[in-house]
Amino acid sequence: MGPKSKKTAIVPTPPQPDADRAHRVARAPIAARGYYDQLASLSQENFDAMLKANAALAEGFEAIANEAVGCARQTLATAGTATKELLAAKTLDRVIEIHAGLAKSALETLVERSTRLSELGLALANDTWAPIAGRFETITKLARPIAA
Repeated sequence: MGPKSKKTAIVPTPPQPDADRAHRVARAPIAARGYYDQLASLSQENFDAMLKANAALAEGFEAIANEAVGCARQTLATAGTATKELLAAKTLDRVIEIHAGLAKSALETLVERSTRLSELGLALANDTWAPIAGRFETITKLARPIAA
């Protein structure tokens, strides 16, 4: 038998960290804190914007509801007055005149109230959108550090 060869164990050497990686690891907690502060600030701003939008939405719906109730009251008052006049009418010409006046005032009221409701709806949309319109820049603010 021949001489036994000694097996030499090859021990891998651990990879040497490069200076750039060590620098990035050392800076990570500081940079993360800056991003956390920025994220917290943006979250608070977004929350405030949503609160303002919800308040504007509630006020807008309240204004629309008040307008609808006012319209219903005016319609009932007009119908009541017309009913009293119809009951007091003595001729068919007077009845036709009352109905024509009622139809004319109903059409004018319809146009006036629908215009007012359209204005309130537009104001509702604008007032609700205004606080959150600028918040879409948040996505670009958060995306910048990732891309860099």
